[in-house]
Amino acid sequence: MKKQLKKITDETINELLNKDVVMPSIYFEKFNKNAKTLDININDSSFIKELNEILIDDFNSIETYMNTIEKNASLIKNAVKGTQTALLNKDIDTLTDIYSQMTKLEKEVKHLNRQLFIDDLTSSNNRKWIYNKFLNKKSQFKRNGICVLIDIKDFDYINSEYGSLLANNLIIFINNFIKENLKDENVDFKIARFFDSEFLLFIENKKEKEVSNLIFNIKELLKNTTLKSKAGLAIRADYKYSICSYKEEEESKDVFEQLFHIIKEE
Repeated sequence: MKKQLKKITDETINELLNKDVVMPSIYFEKFNKNAKTLDININDSSFIKELNEILIDDFNSIETYMNTIEKNASLIKNAVKGTQTALLNKDIDTLTDIYSQMTKLEKEVKHLNRQLFIDDLTSSNNRKWIYNKFLNKKSQFKRNGICVLIDIKDFDYINSEYGSLLANNLIIFINNFIKENLKDENVDFKIARFFDSEFLLFIENKKEKEVSNLIFNIKELLKNTTLKSKAGLAIRADYKYSICSYKEEEESKDVFEQLFHIIKEE
């Protein structure tokens, strides 16, 4: 059910991306329409129960994250005081214990960050990461750079005809293929899964033409690669892409809209 809800949400957000203001009534109207295309009755009691469980799980994850941050702030404050005292007294045991506590806290925060901001399927960043980490509080870009929208071809067809396992393996393969090739070219980049079959790449310190050539070359390499299922089904991996530069403090909404418009015109 969670995968179905995510798909409905992604479709709804995609339709409303170009709206400056989205009223709750408009959102739920679009959400209801998209739910019907997947034969889901949003008024069904079992759907409502599962939806509530998912919302509670998400809320609990966020609450746990915030509680850990609050706890960490308190522990860090105490650790600073303890460190000052330990240094004055040359207390090595206390300093060692404080270091151990800080290492444990760092691991906890990393784990929670992964739960909130990492995509379960691909281990790339997710959409929450874009809006909570990469962009500023006004959803504007923090620095100049180039944004690339990657749209995996035939994903919906493969998903409906051959199942989610093969479709998901295709997503994982292309995601890893792009990342490995960019690393081989020593490109400093960030990647996030934006919708089911769409990723956003953020690249700084490169010119748009240079990025365009890189993405095109990776696409050509990918086209020569064939994925085979255990049943012997062969699928050629491919993607569409669009590129747009962005400036510091530019509205991300405008850039994302332009990227989606360009890719739809292909």
